[in-house]
Amino acid sequence: MQKTRGISNAVLSIPESATHGTAAKLVTLNRELAEGDQIVDLSIGALDTPTDPRIDRGVVEFIQTQSGTVHAFAPVRGFPFLRESIAARVTRLHGIEYDPDTEVMVTPGGVKGSISVTFHALLDPGDEVVIPVPNWPHYADMVRLHEAIPKTVLVTARDGLTAPALEEAISERTKIVVLGDCINPTGKVYSTEELSALAHVVAQHNVRRESRGESPIYVLFDTPYEAHILGARAKTFAAIDVQLADGSHCSMRPWTVAVTGPGKTYGMHGDRIGYLCGPADIVDAAARAQVNITSFASTYGQIATNVALQPEMDAVATSRARDARTNLEVVLRELDAIPSLQIIPPQGGYFLFADLSRYADAYQKHGYATADQFLLAEARVATICGSHFAEGEPLDHFVRINCGRTRSLLSVAVARIRRALTGLES
Repeated sequence: MQKTRGISNAVLSIPESATHGTAAKLVTLNRELAEGDQIVDLSIGALDTPTDPRIDRGVVEFIQTQSGTVHAFAPVRGFPFLRESIAARVTRLHGIEYDPDTEVMVTPGGVKGSISVTFHALLDPGDEVVIPVPNWPHYADMVRLHEAIPKTVLVTARDGLTAPALEEAISERTKIVVLGDCINPTGKVYSTEELSALAHVVAQHNVRRESRGESPIYVLFDTPYEAHILGARAKTFAAIDVQLADGSHCSMRPWTVAVTGPGKTYGMHGDRIGYLCGPADIVDAAARAQVNITSFASTYGQIATNVALQPEMDAVATSRARDARTNLEVVLRELDAIPSLQIIPPQGGYFLFADLSRYADAYQKHGYATADQFLLAEARVATICGSHFAEGEPLDHFVRINCGRTRSLLSVAVARIRRALTGLES
């Protein structure tokens, strides 16, 4: 038995990050390859579109005029001017108003930071968190870090989590349901009708729970890709109001914590800013946790985010999303021409979740257990294996493909994938 030297069991239960681990390995592999033979990285989830230069200029101007603010302690919940900008952006996008003083909080660590402090605020050991999968893999890991229990529910890319599936997953120990929009990796975008059906399930349980003086079920509504929804936009979960059998109405707002950040929207991944909007008591509890973990978000990142969230920058967010979607549609058309490759067109976002199951027998005969291993070795294209998005589920023959890279890189990658798969067919 391997000695753990007293390291936390919760930490030891967490696997290596699929995205960050892959990126580190590619740097090493590409050092040994000629430039034309280097691996094309379609694994990490960032866009190649540069960040708008106005954001950089705004930070420089702020430093030049208010350097004392930059280098001083910042408020735990974030600068007041940023919280006001966040509340205004949410109102423009979703038509819902939050009080920037009591219902909005800025976090370090990007959206992960917002999720983490929400979990700190709500989870006790043994609580259950319902997570529809395939989905972002770190939810389950972060739940375990809080000594709670991830309860994954396998769903389809077309339907996502349905009301009957949610009802079946809920138990007396359920504390949080993870929902969101423009799901990573499938691109599922929920309609208002679909979210309302889920809200009805949550409301029925919460009315009963609160009548008994028990904790309600909360919804973590995570939307880092919300700008990458270019069609009709559903109501955000907190804005949904459902009618129960007795004629009474229940708003989802008291039970919803919405989290997002500027990373995927404006190309500000390194700024590591997230923010959450929710009930004042939950925000207060999250702030109490944050002050004892990380204090406050970087002042530089907060200033940059404030510039990004101004109304005149909304067009930038839309333009970036349209460019990424155009790239995705080009890649999808080319990959659709490969007969045995199966891809359900995503409703939003810039990822493709490709099914290579029909090739599995062929590449396994060559010694490759999973689709991503085959593509890395034979096509020199790095993707993320589907199993990372749904632990314990048979998704080894799916891969997530990031179409947010440059058109030239994507063209090279698609040609390599086609050659590799054609070789298997022959």
